[in-house]
Amino acid sequence: MRNIIKEFIPPIIFKRFRKHGSGVVDKKYSSYQEALKYSDRNAYEEEELIEVIFKKTKAFLQTLKIKPIAVSETAAFSLLAALNPVIERKAERINVLDFGGACGAHYFHLRALIDESLKMNWAVVETPTMVKYAKELESDELTFFDDFKEACNKLKNIDLLHTSGTLQCVDNPGKYLDLILSSDAKWILFNRVGVNKIDRDVITIHTSKLSWNGIGELPEGHTDRWLKYPFIFSSEKRFLNSLQNKYEIVAKFSDRSGMYDVKGEDITGYALLSRLKNNEFVGLSEEHLKFQS
Repeated sequence: MRNIIKEFIPPIIFKRFRKHGSGVVDKKYSSYQEALKYSDRNAYEEEELIEVIFKKTKAFLQTLKIKPIAVSETAAFSLLAALNPVIERKAERINVLDFGGACGAHYFHLRALIDESLKMNWAVVETPTMVKYAKELESDELTFFDDFKEACNKLKNIDLLHTSGTLQCVDNPGKYLDLILSSDAKWILFNRVGVNKIDRDVITIHTSKLSWNGIGELPEGHTDRWLKYPFIFSSEKRFLNSLQNKYEIVAKFSDRSGMYDVKGEDITGYALLSRLKNNEFVGLSEEHLKFQS
């Protein structure tokens, strides 16, 4: 599994893609590897990028202690998804696998919002370089892995699999979607989805500034600069077909932050909350959960 996860690209928490450096993208590539040739040498695995995410996460932790918590739409979707297993089985502890959760910002945000009486086992799956930095932030509730199966085995039964903007950043979205679905998580939240309504994958290069990655301002000691890395918008049809073979979509939320326009393509974005089929749910009704965008 490590040889797979080393190819995995961390879904860094980008600012909204309306800030995309080149506006509407018109250059497309035949493969991820071709796009990588025109990207930064180490793309998402660049050490300075990961160091910035790590430092920003530590600063975010301090901010959570002293300031009111601002809840974005995306964070609200995460909170709703985390509460479903609690409602479902009146749980005192939930097991969460965060696929591509960087240095644990999603966990820290939700931990500050959810009463401490609810315990969490939160496992982040990331690249080896990200895990190397993030290990410093581990606790009784939060752990980091560069091996998907090892994280699954640690949690045993996964109440919620959380992933935010991940599939656009990996070299083979279909392979990683299959990996996610193989977890048999009772609930899956796909936050910040970006897909192509035309039935084909489209491979581009996304550009962002170093300062746009992570939560907060660029830490001291780093100079802002442009970054380039491959980005894949999968066929929406194939994405939904794979998902709905095993999961029922309970709610669709309006969230376009994981997408940008590509010339000649029909790119769309949203968030999806999905439930494993035959997993009885006795909490909120689907009508209460649905969002019409």
